[in-house]
Order: sequence, then C-alpha cells, then structure tokens
Amino acid sequence: MKDHDAIKLFIGQIPRNLEEKDLKPLFEEFGKIYELTVLKDRFTGMHKGCAFLTYCARESALKAQSALHEQKTLPGMNRPIQVKPADSEGRGEDRKLFVGMLGKQQSEDDVRRLFESFGQIEECTILRGPDGASKGCAFVKFSSHAEAQAAINTLHGGQTMPGASSSLVVKFADTDKERTLRRMHQMAGQLGIFSPMTIQFGAYGAYTHAQMMQQQAALMAATQGSYLNPMAAIAAAQMQHMAAFNVNGLVAAPMTPSSGPEGCNLFIYHLPQEFGDAELMQMFLPFGNVISAKVFVDRATNQSKCFGFVSFDNPSSAQAAIQAMNGFQIGMKRLKVQLKRPKDANRPY
Repeated sequence: MKDHDAIKLFIGQIPRNLEEKDLKPLFEEFGKIYELTVLKDRFTGMHKGCAFLTYCARESALKAQSALHEQKTLPGMNRPIQVKPADSEGRGEDRKLFVGMLGKQQSEDDVRRLFESFGQIEECTILRGPDGASKGCAFVKFSSHAEAQAAINTLHGGQTMPGASSSLVVKFADTDKERTLRRMHQMAGQLGIFSPMTIQFGAYGAYTHAQMMQQQAALMAATQGSYLNPMAAIAAAQMQHMAAFNVNGLVAAPMTPSSGPEGCNLFIYHLPQEFGDAELMQMFLPFGNVISAKVFVDRATNQSKCFGFVSFDNPSSAQAAIQAMNGFQIGMKRLKVQLKRPKDANRPY
C-alpha cells in the first residue's frame, strides 16, 4: 500500500541500458518502492531514458529528491540525474512561495521561524548573489497548497522586516514556464520586436498586464546569476538572434491544428521537455503571425515527445524563423528547425 499523499516522481537522465531491475537498488535505499516504470516508445519499444517512480511513503520521495536530484551523474550520461515530482503532481508550484522584501541580514533559519507556524516546510532557500550576500528574497515550499495559502493570507503586506524598505511580499512562485515567457516578453519589448500587451497568452491568458508588472521586480531577482535556469537562458540568447528582424504589432492566432500555405509550415525538434503549445507559440511569435503551434505528446505517458509543428501565414516568416532558430542551443541539445515535408504528414505520432 502507498500513502494517500504519496508523490509520483519523474526520473530523467537515465542510461538507456538500465531497466527497472537495474534502477531499483539506487532508489530502494530511500524507502519501499510502490511502482517503478521505465518509459518506452509505444511504437518502437525503445527506452526513452526516463522513468516514473512512486514510493509507498511520501517521506521517501522527498528524501530521494533531496539526495539525488542533479547531485550525481549516472555512468554514460553527460548530465546529472533528474528526480522531481511528475507533471501530474503540478511540480509543487501551488505549494511554493516567493518571499520578497526580507531584511538582508536574515538567514534561512529566520525565514523558517517566520513561516513554520503555517505548516510543514519542505524547502527554504534565500536567493544570494555571487558574493554570498542575500538578495532580500527567498523561496519557501510547504507540504500542501492550503498551508501556502494560509501563509500568504496572513503575512503578505502585513509587516515590514528590519532593514527592508517596504512591507513583506508573499505570493505563489512563478513556474519555470511563466518565468521564461515573461522574460522573453520583457526583452522583446526592449528590442521593439513586440509588446507584451499584444500577445494572446493561450494557457496563460488569465494573466493581466498589471499582474505582470507587479511581479517584474521579483522575477528579475529570481532569474539572476545562478538562478538563471536553462529555459530562461533561451530567452536571452534568442532575443539576440531576433534583434535583426523588424517585426512589429504581432497578435497570436488561436492554437488550432491548422496549416498555412506551402512553405509556411515548420517542424521543430529537440524542444525542452517542459515546453507545451503555449511556449512553442511564444518562441516563434516574433517572426510572424503564427496560426498554429503544436507540441506532440506521448498518449501513454502524457509527456512531450520534444518535437512540434509551427505554421505561419507566409513563407518569409517561416524562413526568418529557420534562419534564427535552427541550430539554436538549449542545454545539451540544439534545436532543429526545418520546413515540413509532404511525407511528414503520414508519420505516426
């Protein structure tokens, strides 16, 4: 039996020659395993280099994540193992808080004492600069959404910490996706490529311009230095590529699975695992009017296959996108962006 609040973990960066029986000894030291499944392509049966893991006890999952996530690299791999809650768990974003306007002298222990009365704290990290000095903000993750919400209700704007210039800021932390999109919009606006006000966000349409501006200061602090994650780095480098293009006044079309005229349809390979339809569309919006953007998903696992389809309304936009984005490096991989060939329509997805 497993706990009612057991966590399903996604395990990435696994050598493709390791099966469940080979992986069990690595994970069993943290607790009894309820289920361990290596992911395989439903059509070819090939190992995907990742797995799902569920422990009987929630505490075992937390221990495994703390001890293994990006802490060791398995033989034959170039990047450290990934051990984190699966997408179905929401990755804890609705339990993780951003805390701003802390005093620069406050430590993690001070922050823990401030929040511990609201519930079990799984993570408490003060953001620091290269010199180790506090940036006056932190991330705090609770074991449940209700605990995090209670902390927001009580502490946000309720007091001013010693040494801080204004009242305490406590809000839900942005996800990696939201942070990347906002950084792209901000940098694009500075380059005059497009205005965030003209973009239809798709899945993020509920966010207003006012909310974006309100969170900008916190986001800038959270994406500097060592906290600039690979997804955020995409935006910075991509905007340098796109600076040469004079594209203005763009509005995203609805994300429907439609195709543009001949020469307007692109296949994109080696996408980040975290990218969905909305992120794919936002990446290619600066090159022209996108009429369709689709990331292909494995039906069995609901995980991205890391490739997708983008359709523009004119060939020149498609060529501009290829010129700027083909070969663009994301982490250890480079994007492959090419025109859709007629035979691609018959591929099994």
